[in-house]
Amino acid sequence: MYPVMNSASKLNGLLFCALLVGMFIYSLPVVFSFAKNQNDAYSLFMDGKLLRKFEQVYDKRFFLREPSVQLWADARYELFHEGTSGVVLGRDGWLFTNQEYRVPNDLEHNLSLQLKQIGEVQARLAAHNKRLIVLPLPMKLDIYAEHTLRPVDPRAISLYDHFVEQLQQQKVTVVPLRSRFLAARDEVPLFLKSDTHWTPQGAREAARELARQHPELIGTTAYASQALAEKSIKGDLMNYIQFDQRSDPPAYGAGTIALFETLKASQTVSDSSLFDDEPQHIALVGTSYTKIDDWNFSGFMKEALSTDLFSVAVEARGPFEAMNEFLKSDQLTNASLDTVIWEFPLRTVLAHRASSSSLPTLPVHF
Repeated sequence: MYPVMNSASKLNGLLFCALLVGMFIYSLPVVFSFAKNQNDAYSLFMDGKLLRKFEQVYDKRFFLREPSVQLWADARYELFHEGTSGVVLGRDGWLFTNQEYRVPNDLEHNLSLQLKQIGEVQARLAAHNKRLIVLPLPMKLDIYAEHTLRPVDPRAISLYDHFVEQLQQQKVTVVPLRSRFLAARDEVPLFLKSDTHWTPQGAREAARELARQHPELIGTTAYASQALAEKSIKGDLMNYIQFDQRSDPPAYGAGTIALFETLKASQTVSDSSLFDDEPQHIALVGTSYTKIDDWNFSGFMKEALSTDLFSVAVEARGPFEAMNEFLKSDQLTNASLDTVIWEFPLRTVLAHRASSSSLPTLPVHF
């Protein structure tokens, strides 16, 4: 038998009514403020979105929201050593995205679909007399596996070499980076501890390795990269750290990187030659690894290849969307561009759900 409440005290009833009245009074300013800012309230009401929109606004302003989130985050950390869903905690302040831990059951099928789409890209580029070179970026979880606390699926570690092998079987030109990154990881930091992205040193290593494997791409215009300043990088994975770090300070937090500028070796910022047109025969297509100026990947590519290049990069939408942007642009028919280098994060293979149709358009968070 479950316990049954046969009676309730008048005090409990009064306290409950007082709580309802208090919450009603507290909510009035939020309701009025929300109402004044709605110009399309009727259309939102008719399709059911008005209440959902109000709930989102109210939730953000609710005075108990932050303490509740903090309390739950502290409990998860103390009991299970976990952050908010999206991040996996490592040793000594290292953070990893959970995308790299999630190996889908249909990995081989999903991989085959993505390889098919890469083959379609190569065919479209070849039809316009352009050569495709795929530059797959290793996963942070793979390169710095010694900093993990949780066991890693062996399929995630072997995925890089498998991906490269499959591309080579399809006659797609590919630049393997994993061996070079593993050799250099103790010399320079290649990935940020609190971010999903590489460091400027990682970007430079990738550019130099590409130039080493494909010396035919190297031009005759010397470029030089110079560190100008330092910048504190919070790290995108810190958005998932909501527990109180004061109780356990292993330095989860911001890191510092050098900010680089790449110019022609004989050029200064004040030179009029800064605006001279230089023939471009290489296009760099990439994700946020290329898009974010802090990493200076395009600059390091110019330095390593001794040539200017054209860049198309998108942030938070994945390598396929970046390639879509290039294929839709006028640069596809630009006869002077003969080589397309495709920066391709390997974790796309795990995180992206490929369709059986042609190039995917669904967003991927890269």
